Amino acid sequence: MPPTPRPYYKQTVFRGLCCLAVGLLTACTSTERQSQRIPPSLITPLEFSRFTVSTNLTKATATTLMREKVKVGSDDDDAYLFLALPANPSANNNPAEPLGLPAIGQRIRVETVEQYIAALRRGASPFTTFDISMDSWFRPTTATLLFLSQAEESRRSSLPKELPLKLLYSLPVRTLNYRGADDEADLTLRHNRHSEKLWIFNADQISVQFEFDGKRYCLAEMARGDFNHDGLEDSLVVILWHYLEGSGSGLELLLVEATANRSLKATRFPLP
Repeated sequence: MPPTPRPYYKQTVFRGLCCLAVGLLTACTSTERQSQRIPPSLITPLEFSRFTVSTNLTKATATTLMREKVKVGSDDDDAYLFLALPANPSANNNPAEPLGLPAIGQRIRVETVEQYIAALRRGASPFTTFDISMDSWFRPTTATLLFLSQAEESRRSSLPKELPLKLLYSLPVRTLNYRGADDEADLTLRHNRHSEKLWIFNADQISVQFEFDGKRYCLAEMARGDFNHDGLEDSLVVILWHYLEGSGSGLELLLVEATANRSLKATRFPLP
């Protein structure tokens, strides 16, 4: 017996239900994609003189925090006079002699990230060992707030959860200012760990501490977000180091990106 033709109104209802189902499916897919977006996140808390920030920040909040007084590792009120303007060459009677310590008038007092950025744009820089120590408190905070004030939501992430440890193994030795042979400087730290030149003594999901080439390092993740606006999650990482024997120390800021083949690329994070 041949099938009974479907009445017109039933065909219309059927097509309507199909369109509704497609519409709901599209909406759900769109909502799912939207929910998969990854907001920028603060990984390492930021310390200010009156409070500590450990929650995620919006662009507006990150910009507002640039006007808060940053905590430094000294209770001396003059600790915030750690930047000095370049000396005027005409003020030096004998150009062959090294310039002396900057006078008080040449020093700039900076308490906030906003003031710090303005001073750097004027050419100011730390001068003494103590200045450099105080500067190391400002640089990670400044970089983190700049990163989060510009970062967008990420469409997806190829970064591992244990980024510092993963990044450590992927870094070429030259990233840590290695002074050995050029062919060794191109090797990754993974290679040096296998050769027992690198010793890790503490590691967790956001930081790793290790010794290598006569120095002790701490590599920590500060924040995540789509900084370069390509849809992929990026990371801001800080590397602190000091000599095992001696007083020298340093600090590097890295922008970490995942490449198309899922390897990690680290470049210097620019400050003004």
